[in-house]
Amino acid sequence: MRVSTFLVSLLLLFPLISSGSPLQFEAQAATNCTGEIQPIVWNETVERQALVPFNGYGGWEFDEMRDGGEMASDGQEKEFGDDIDPDLHPEESWMYNPMWPLPVLEPLSTDHYTTLLVGNDSAGVLRFNLSSQHRTTFCITLQTVVDNTSSPAVADVYLLTTSQYEMYQESYRSNHFYSWMGEVEEVLSDLSPEWRSFNPAGWNTYRDVHQYENTDEVTFSVSLDGPEVYDSLFDSDSYQDFYLVIDTWDNSHDRDADPLDEVVVADVTVITEERTFVLPPWTVPLLFFAMIAALVVVPFILNSRYMNAGNDGESGTASMETVPMLEQMPVDSVPPPSE
Repeated sequence: MRVSTFLVSLLLLFPLISSGSPLQFEAQAATNCTGEIQPIVWNETVERQALVPFNGYGGWEFDEMRDGGEMASDGQEKEFGDDIDPDLHPEESWMYNPMWPLPVLEPLSTDHYTTLLVGNDSAGVLRFNLSSQHRTTFCITLQTVVDNTSSPAVADVYLLTTSQYEMYQESYRSNHFYSWMGEVEEVLSDLSPEWRSFNPAGWNTYRDVHQYENTDEVTFSVSLDGPEVYDSLFDSDSYQDFYLVIDTWDNSHDRDADPLDEVVVADVTVITEERTFVLPPWTVPLLFFAMIAALVVVPFILNSRYMNAGNDGESGTASMETVPMLEQMPVDSVPPPSE
C-alpha cells in the first residue's frame, strides 16, 4: 500500500519537477566524435556559405569595397574603404554570393570533417539535409592561429532551420546595413525564448536549445522524428534544411560572444549513426494521454482499496460463532445419593 502511494505521489509531482526545475541543461551528445570520415561532395551533401559585413543585398564584390566602393542598399550611401581588412576576411565571393536557387542536398548519411575560416564580424555557415533515419552528432572546436601558434577562441554556435536562418540572415543585415533596425533588436533582445517568436526582428534556434554561446568547443546531437517541415498560414508547406552557424559578430542576443578582431578557425566533425528503431511521432501524444489517464484513474483505485481494507473477502461482516450452553437437569430427575 505504501509503495503504491509513493508511486502515485511521484507521478503527480513529475510534471512539476520536469517543467519547473531551475536546472536547465543543453542538449549534449552521447557518442564520441569518431567515425569513418569521407570526403565532402560540396553542393551534393554539404554546402558552404558565409555572411560578411561588406556584402549586402546587392552582391557587391570585395575588391570594389576595398577600393572605396559605395552601396546604397538602404537608400543611403555607405563608404567602406579602409574599414575592410582583407587579412580578417578570408571568405571567397562564392560563399557570400551563392547561386540561386540553392542546390538540393542529399540526406546526410555519411561522416565528414571540414575546417571553416570565419572572418571577423562574420558568420561561417554549413548547410545540411539531415536524415530522420540517422542520429547526427556535431563536434565543433574553435581556435585562432597567430604566428603558427593556435589558441582557443570564443564564439557562438547555432543550429537553425531554413526559416530560422532566413530570420538570422535578416538580423545580420539589419545590424550591419540598417542602423535603426539594430537599435530595435537591442531593445527587444532581452526577451525570453518562449516570447522571442513574437519579436518581428528576433530569431530562434532549432528547438530553442541548440544555441551555444561564448564557447570554444561544443558537441551536440540531433534526432528527427521525421522530415522537418515548416507550416505556414499564407504559403504551402516547405521542407527545411539545417544550417550550422559559426557566429563571430555581436548579434542581438545578450549573452553572445564579442568579435575577436581575428580569423576564427572552426574544426567541424559530423558523425551520423543509423537508428535501428524509430518511434512514430504519434507515440508522444499517446504517452501523455496515458499519463493523464493514470492521474485520473489511480486515485479512485487507491481510494477504493483503502475503503475496503478492513472488510473480509466474502460477506464483508464478521462471522458469528455460537457459545456452548450448560443444560440444567430438573431436581426430580436427580437420583438420590447412594447409601
